[in-house]
Amino acid sequence: MKRISFIITYYNESIDVLRECVQSVLSLPLTLEEREILLIDDGSTVPTPEFVGVTVIRQENKGLSAARNKGIELAQGEYIQFLDADDFLLLEAYRQVLELLSVHQLDMLMFRFTHNIPVVKSQKGIVNFSNGIDFLRTCNMRASACSYLFRRSILGDLRFQLGILHEDELFTPQLLLKAKSLLVTDIPAYYYRIGAETITHRQDAAHIQKRLRNMLFVIKELNGLHKVVLGKEKEALQRRVSQFSMDYIFNCWVLTRSLKEVFTCLRSLRECGLYPLPLRCYTIKYWLFALTVNCLCVFL
Repeated sequence: MKRISFIITYYNESIDVLRECVQSVLSLPLTLEEREILLIDDGSTVPTPEFVGVTVIRQENKGLSAARNKGIELAQGEYIQFLDADDFLLLEAYRQVLELLSVHQLDMLMFRFTHNIPVVKSQKGIVNFSNGIDFLRTCNMRASACSYLFRRSILGDLRFQLGILHEDELFTPQLLLKAKSLLVTDIPAYYYRIGAETITHRQDAAHIQKRLRNMLFVIKELNGLHKVVLGKEKEALQRRVSQFSMDYIFNCWVLTRSLKEVFTCLRSLRECGLYPLPLRCYTIKYWLFALTVNCLCVFL
């Protein structure tokens, strides 16, 4: 069995950017027997180049979730690492991630992404958790699917939801619930390239409305899971639902600058039993935000 399956999702990126991504994986201290690289071309309108040591899979354009699901279906590695084709791995930092993986028997290893190329001198900020549930109960989640390595066997039938934005916000907490061992590190091992067409930077009205609808969809899905679990798992999902509800309200205001839209968001949350927000001290930021935004309930 391969040690790691690197699943690169690609759609109409420049060839130079794609080459940089692929080369960052090829440069890692892993042999051909230890790695596989799956490049999922999600219906690009330009020819996908061939790379030595890389398996290219072409499919009709179905979106990021479908491309990642195809990679999961084909992956043979013990672990999975996702990459977007316009990003890349930072060699020295990711080398440390691989060292941690070789020392610890983990279901999941989470690391940081960065917009800069830092100088990494030594491992830092390493915290072990007995399982992903305890992490979700006590910590803020890094949602990006590219921010972690995970054991393929824990997936079960979990896949990315098709046709939505913010798919990682739905996928990652469910994966964490399945992780029996977890290591979290501050090593900045993944370079995330900021572009005008990323979902968090597009500003057209239709895209903004789709983002908000999809955020509410994710909240409802996670809240549905929260209702059918017990104990620590329920506590973990409660925290995640509350924090993402805060993000939903905040994004509604930042993206629309419309009190009318904010009140629409609050009514939608109230219909789900999620507003007013629970006054929990998950973080100081959350507690202050909940305390403030709950005052608006008198106007609904």
